[in-house]
Amino acid sequence: MAMARTNLTLPQELLHEVDELAGPRGRSAFVSEAVAAKVKRERLRRTLERTRGALAGTPGWMDPDESYVWVRAQREPEDEAAD
Repeated sequence: MAMARTNLTLPQELLHEVDELAGPRGRSAFVSEAVAAKVKRERLRRTLERTRGALAGTPGWMDPDESYVWVRAQREPEDEAAD
């Protein structure tokens, strides 16, 4: 992967914590991994937001109340579920 140099402004205390965790000369890799994780979460959040409700009305779709009942049933021990 090609690398690019950038200039970031961070709160001094946060930078101190990063340096403590990343160790000497590990700051760039630490920040890069943290930003990559945040980008991945944000892309997932946006995808979920865009596709919310896409399956509503299709076979097998459950509303939130039905989903709750199904999850609770899955968590019951087998001997209790048979009663």
